[in-house]
Amino acid sequence: MKGFLKTTFAVIIGLFIFTMVLFVGGSVTLMGIIAAASSDSSEPTMIDDQSVLVLKLSQPLAEIGETDPFEALNSSYFPSNGSVSLQDYLDVIDKATKDDKIAGIYIKGGTFGGSMPMALEVRDALKAFKKEGKFIYAYADYITEAGYYVLAEANKIYLNPIGGLEFNGLSSEIVYLKRFFEKIGVKPEIFRVGKYKSAVEPFMTDKMSAANKEQISSYLNSLYDEYLEGISESRGIKLEELKNISDKMLIRNAHDAQQYKFVDELVYEDEAEAHIAEMLEVEKSSDVSFIKYNKYKKAFDARGRDLDKEGKVVVLAAEGDIIYGKSEGGNKAITNVDLVKEINKLADDESVDAVVLRVNSPGGSALSSDLIWRAVQNLKKKKPVVASMSTYAASGGYYISMGCDKIVAYPNTITGSIGIFGLMFNPSELLNKKLGIKTYAVSTGEFSNFQSPLDDFTKEDFAIIQQSVEEGYKTFTEKAAEGRHMNIDDLLKVAQGRVWTGVQAKQVGLVDELGGYDTAIKIAADLAGLEEDAYKVKHLPGEIDFFQEMLKNLEIETQARLKKSLLGEYSSETDKIMNWMNSMKGVQARVPYLEEIEGY
Repeated sequence: MKGFLKTTFAVIIGLFIFTMVLFVGGSVTLMGIIAAASSDSSEPTMIDDQSVLVLKLSQPLAEIGETDPFEALNSSYFPSNGSVSLQDYLDVIDKATKDDKIAGIYIKGGTFGGSMPMALEVRDALKAFKKEGKFIYAYADYITEAGYYVLAEANKIYLNPIGGLEFNGLSSEIVYLKRFFEKIGVKPEIFRVGKYKSAVEPFMTDKMSAANKEQISSYLNSLYDEYLEGISESRGIKLEELKNISDKMLIRNAHDAQQYKFVDELVYEDEAEAHIAEMLEVEKSSDVSFIKYNKYKKAFDARGRDLDKEGKVVVLAAEGDIIYGKSEGGNKAITNVDLVKEINKLADDESVDAVVLRVNSPGGSALSSDLIWRAVQNLKKKKPVVASMSTYAASGGYYISMGCDKIVAYPNTITGSIGIFGLMFNPSELLNKKLGIKTYAVSTGEFSNFQSPLDDFTKEDFAIIQQSVEEGYKTFTEKAAEGRHMNIDDLLKVAQGRVWTGVQAKQVGLVDELGGYDTAIKIAADLAGLEEDAYKVKHLPGEIDFFQEMLKNLEIETQARLKKSLLGEYSSETDKIMNWMNSMKGVQARVPYLEEIEGY
């Protein structure tokens, strides 16, 4: 007994000491972080003449940015993972364009941290920068297709001599799960409306339908045509030549990239920076005043735009899957509770003259989408509302946009997908035949046990749910026709769950104008009767606080690390499939989540 007590006491003391060490060590680390951040922020940002703004191309971009307290530490123990708001990124380039102390931009890396539509915005900002007579140089070890879309705007592109450049077109790959579910004894119960509603196709068949292949081929070619036209304009290479290079994948190494004039020189990074020094007529690259994005941003308020002007246009960002209820941490999501609350605030705020709803979503809950749509209708009664579509604004993303006064999309936005589906999983065969588990239910009525996941679906069950889905589709299409001022028969021709690019959506009447932030903001201001340069722009929400998100996501992060240790490189793919399947339950208005566009 004494031995047991001694051992127990020793363990308790050991745990106490271990906890104190962690606490003290953690406190010291935390104080170090605070000290680093404080010292960094207390020092004024000095900008020398002929400074060069350094942009890291791989910096993650999002509609809603995230603060990163570890940025100042520049440590491998605390890597910088925060995403930058796209609008702040554009503002920094715009500031550099107007800043006489900034002589040029140096873009490092060849992998773009955003989507193709975001790249389009960045390209336009770089074009404006060059028009001021300033230079843009770029260096990369390897360049992806999305990365090249941005780098093509550089005056000089330097590539590592043993690096590479991807230029072989876009490809869409879909995971089909029908046979998997047959093997494990789980039956997907599928309810859908729309010829092209392919979100549930992977559960119905083990091959791609003709309708799905038709729509994917259509929008992939539309996306790539837009991409090639941009490259042709930037690099002065004919479209026909670009298509031939891409189709035959003629660029397979760095030397091929130089031969076909995609890059200017094959050099190492130090040599590229020596060229910048030569451009600025200084002796060596160490004499060049390179200034990083975050440091330059601190020299001004990226969100303090014309605060003295009377008019106000608010840009409200809605990013992520659309879910019903309230956000509980984890991945970014659009929720009816949170977004409706913000929309209602803007409706009641008399200082706000117009609103731009910035949508970046593949859709989600049909119910949540409708509640957000209703809030937009109430807002529209008081002031103009313009939808600005980002990378995705499809299905539920289109639902929350379609009631706005005007819709603006990028040429390469993915939108449309006006359709509804329902999906439930019936594990009765798995439980009864494979695992030997039997259940019995006692009910007061014929449908009291309706939608039980443990019983087979009857014809009556199926009919009830299918009717609900069809009613949802009728509501969706009628409200879309009303919002777009279209005859319902004309709307139905372009609905059916079909996905369109921004260019195609404008052609069929689902979008009003092609453009980005500036186009949407200008239209909103015009509708509000605001004169040019007589209004300020405010972006909501602000950046997400890193520490609040860290605390909310601690359990999720722990689970992710455990899964990664067990599954290795397959962890992310497993998560993707499981999250997709979980999000598909119930009545949904979304595009196929697992349909990945390689190169997009």
